[in-house]
Amino acid sequence: MGADETRGAIVRESVRLFTERGYENTAVQAIIDSVGVSKGAFYHHFASKEDVVEEITEDYIAEGLERMHAVTGEEGLSTVEKLNRLIETTHVYKAQRQDTREAMEQAFADDRNSKLEKAIVSRLRAGTVPLFTRILEEGISRGELQIAGAELHAEILFQLLLGMKELLREKRRAGTDPDTVNGILSVYADAVCRLLTLPGGAIRLRSR
Repeated sequence: MGADETRGAIVRESVRLFTERGYENTAVQAIIDSVGVSKGAFYHHFASKEDVVEEITEDYIAEGLERMHAVTGEEGLSTVEKLNRLIETTHVYKAQRQDTREAMEQAFADDRNSKLEKAIVSRLRAGTVPLFTRILEEGISRGELQIAGAELHAEILFQLLLGMKELLREKRRAGTDPDTVNGILSVYADAVCRLLTLPGGAIRLRSR
């Protein structure tokens, strides 16, 4: 395998192993054996298992942001339609990359990776808040939103959805029933509508 193929194979096998065995139960040697490369080849590309997680996550975020950018640039949609399209696009993307998401969640369950998770959230914030700001600015300019300060509202919206994501992740791990999850989603959807001064039910949140 060439260098790029080797790096890609390491990432793919790491996703599979983290999902199947758990992050803590997957040693670097298991990844090496699964890919069929030498230890030297692994460490040529990655200094540690944590570096593999960072690569997995950066790739996941980059593709997700690319899809969000595409929605932001769509014409002929109202502000509410664009926000709901953005949520739906994110939902579809997460479903398509479920293995990757599970692998990342396995890794972030390890307290040693808390610093990495914070860095990734910062990266996601830097890419997402400007997209939200653009949508909200368009809504204000068209008279569809009655809010002052698109950037501040975009920041609060990001933090609100991030909090929802973290709470749902915690509830999933605890085996929370679907009705409770739906109740949480309803509360957050109502909070988003209140934040943006939209009618109740205008924003549709999804659980994934």
